[in-house]
Amino acid sequence: MRYLAPEYVYTAQKLQRNRLIALNDDGTIHAITERDEHCANDDVEQLPGIALLPGFVNTHSHVFQRLLRGHTHRAISQRDTFWSWRHAMYTAAQQLTPEGLYTIALQTYREMLAAGYTTVGEFHYVHHQPDGTPYASPNAMAEAIIQAGREAGIRVVMLMTAYAQGGFGQVPEEGQRRFCDASVETYLERIEALRLSGTLVGVAPHSVRAVPKQWFRAIASYSRQHSLPLHVHADEQLAEVEQCLQTYHCRPIELLERFEALSPLTTVIHATHADAHEIALLQQTGATVCVCPTTEGDLGDGIAPYAELLKAAIPLAIGSDSNTRLDPLEELRWAEYTARMRYQRRRVLIADEQAAPGTLLLTYGTRNGARALGIKSGDIFPGMQADFIAIDLTHPTLQYWTEQDLLDVLCFGAGSEVITQVWVAGRCVKPTGV
Repeated sequence: MRYLAPEYVYTAQKLQRNRLIALNDDGTIHAITERDEHCANDDVEQLPGIALLPGFVNTHSHVFQRLLRGHTHRAISQRDTFWSWRHAMYTAAQQLTPEGLYTIALQTYREMLAAGYTTVGEFHYVHHQPDGTPYASPNAMAEAIIQAGREAGIRVVMLMTAYAQGGFGQVPEEGQRRFCDASVETYLERIEALRLSGTLVGVAPHSVRAVPKQWFRAIASYSRQHSLPLHVHADEQLAEVEQCLQTYHCRPIELLERFEALSPLTTVIHATHADAHEIALLQQTGATVCVCPTTEGDLGDGIAPYAELLKAAIPLAIGSDSNTRLDPLEELRWAEYTARMRYQRRRVLIADEQAAPGTLLLTYGTRNGARALGIKSGDIFPGMQADFIAIDLTHPTLQYWTEQDLLDVLCFGAGSEVITQVWVAGRCVKPTGV
């Protein structure tokens, strides 16, 4: 048994002092007790001036898009939007090889770890060679990402993306060919191979515009059969909503319900333009929503209907998406800040009228993301994965913090520079080369 003895630990949704955390050899938490004579044991790691928090969960990442950071702000078209940015993304995707993807993923995952992310849901869709021909090893690109995650030390959940068409009823564009499988059976065979190898996997029909009905139903059935997460983009763009209305006479989340793809296993990415009926469907089916505020801001997508989602008690998680920034505290801060701008009031994301946002924001960044990825993490509690971040309580940006407002000081006054150590499954990971 090993022990950690921080000055504070955040457990049971409270900041508690003088606790001892016992770790099992399998990387899970054995117990949390008050400090006693055990603290003199050689197996105790003393952490003075440290608050131990659960590791953050990056629920939605496209790791290769780290290549684009800062490079897409020059004029691409007369009116730049997500749709013009997408062509720059396709160009970057065409350049990738398994070796190149491994290098990008390794660097980016190390950056994520340094920022306090201990798990990442990798929404992976660059599967094949540029012309769409499978590699000799059909999962070569996914295997490159898995190896990078293993070497970096971050937990990777491979959200294997299904892609079948270029838009509603359209053939794939040239830049989309390497995303596409020949059939839904071929796609599921690739996932089954990864699942049986012990890889943490989920299914990810890209969107209602990229995946047809028969694929959705087969993928949703596979998700239920194996209790795997199902992640899908929906209501990210107004143009997507309009196209869906024209084609199916309903909105994207309504179409997901028709396709039998909404359940407690489902996470809808963005939901930026979800209306009241779609939010009611998410509530009824127990689905999660993953917001990605820095990417949504970068692409000009819009601001999610935070107050309506909160009122419906829909769990929210966060993702770095295009990896334009890698800082979970910044992601959470911009969730609250953009909500304030949308509703023109403060303290939008709160548990009750008397609460401050920090507690709920931390839940979004940890527990809800772990739930969305189907892993036992996001809480410091016996039986959970020992995924922690060490907060330096003496850091200048945290000056004047109190036990009552530490989480708010973190979310609104600090960034990932306050994180000094990171543990994944009980192993202290010290990123290098970041």
